[in-house]
Amino acid sequence: MSALTDADIEHVLDRVQARLDEKRQATGVALTVPRGAFRRDNDWLLVTVAPADESVGTNEYVELLGEVEDELHGEGLDHVLLVVALAD
Repeated sequence: MSALTDADIEHVLDRVQARLDEKRQATGVALTVPRGAFRRDNDWLLVTVAPADESVGTNEYVELLGEVEDELHGEGLDHVLLVVALAD
């Protein structure tokens, strides 16, 4: 995943949010990718994912990130890591 263009990154972020939206419909757990919440680390794209509200439990949060990561890897987006957002 080296030399990602801005368009490539936008595509990945859109795919991540789409998967999170699908999970929200299935589980009721609302997670979101905050604007600009990503960074590149060598060949990896690290995407921060935050709970949409304070009602999201830690266990379900982490489990859903793992599920979405697995689904993204299944789509060929192998060098994407979803990162837990830290509370302010």
